[in-house]
Amino acid sequence: MHVQFRKCTSDNDFAQFTLFFMRNRLEFSRMFSLSDTLAHILTFLPDSHLILIEDERGKLVGWGHYQYLTAERQPDPEGEICYIHSVIVEEKYRRSRVFLKGFRHLIRQVQAENAQVKQVTFCADADQAYLNRLYSKFAQVAGEQEGYYGQENIYMAEINQLASYLGIAIIDVK
Repeated sequence: MHVQFRKCTSDNDFAQFTLFFMRNRLEFSRMFSLSDTLAHILTFLPDSHLILIEDERGKLVGWGHYQYLTAERQPDPEGEICYIHSVIVEEKYRRSRVFLKGFRHLIRQVQAENAQVKQVTFCADADQAYLNRLYSKFAQVAGEQEGYYGQENIYMAEINQLASYLGIAIIDVK
């Protein structure tokens, strides 16, 4: 199944993302209520970046949500950490090829937006064996935290190592 990725930029893009998130909030977390969803959007969206995932007809089938943070984990457009909050894709589009293509798109977009980024971090529910096996192929567990509804593993990868793993150009480290 063919998908395309693009940066969320217009009011219409944000409206599509919001509607998709509300409809698919249980993919984000099994117990995420509508009010949790709206609070999450209002809290994180101002300092965040979104990648929209569309099918061949332009229908939204997923998103990637990330933000830049300082070493102290504070939002900063020039932060050295790219924290991937979430990536949600409709089940019928969940394929290795889509995962790799999307991850490559995200890393290229981060490299173009913020040359300060040195590290990429993201989390996975500790009880999600498949995701933890997958993520451990290209990132290290850097810690644990209490997530929305359970324990999460925090993964970290240096951006240049991740870019190399994904087969994309490595940026200069300053």
